[in-house]
This record gives sequence, C-alpha cells and structure tokens, in this order.
Amino acid sequence: MILVLAAGVFTGIMTDSGMIKAMADAALSIVPDGWGNVIPLFTAVLALPLGFFMSNDGYWFGVVPVLAESAAHYGIDANEIARAGAIGQILHMMGPTSAPLWVLIGLVKTELGDFQKHALRWGVLVSFAYIAFALLTGAIGIA
Repeated sequence: MILVLAAGVFTGIMTDSGMIKAMADAALSIVPDGWGNVIPLFTAVLALPLGFFMSNDGYWFGVVPVLAESAAHYGIDANEIARAGAIGQILHMMGPTSAPLWVLIGLVKTELGDFQKHALRWGVLVSFAYIAFALLTGAIGIA
C-alpha cells in the first residue's frame, strides 16, 4: 500500500513540477522530425532492455510517462505507448529485479545465469514476435 502511495506522489511531483515535460522535450530534441511516428515501435523495442534491468516502479513511473509525453507531441495517444511499454514485461520476469524469479531460483536450486542462458533466448524471440503481432493488429502503430 505504501509503495503505491509513494509511486503516486512521485508521479504527481514529476508531472506538476514540469519535470516530465522537460525530459520529454529533451528526448524529442534528438528525434528527427520525420521519425515521430515510430515512437510506439521505439518504445516497444526500448521496453525490452529497460524492462529487464529496471524495477517496474522506475520504468512505469519514470520512463513511460516521459515517452508518453514525447509521443503526445506527435498526436500519439498515451494508451498506445502503454501498450508498447507492456511488451517489456516478458523480459522483466527473467531479469534480476523480479522478486518471484529469485524465489523460483531458490526453490529449484539453480543459478540466475544458468536460468537466463536458456530462458532469454526464448524470451527475446517471443518479445519480437509480440512486437510484430502488436504492429499487425494495430495495438501499436507506425503512422
């Protein structure tokens, strides 16, 4: 409960202070003008390593709002960015910040590296298939 409350306070401070808008403007400064339409695809691809290495709170309350604000400048709905960002959750469950994974590894008495050596091959393949499916169905688009 406290974690959810703290995340809400953090997001409110970031939004109301203008920090998210400033970070979005900084991110937009490196995007060529004609490439704004690929922000959902960029978000989906970026979600894979960020989802793997970051905690969910840091990713969803820190990174995704900045990407959504950046996409809004090109008329892309925040829901589309959220859908693209969710693709990284496949690899998040295999990453070192996933608490259930540590419990599983302890129960089966294996090492994280051994697990990742085998699971990441499939996880990356499934993630790219998920991106392709999202593009085909229009869940995320390239306008």
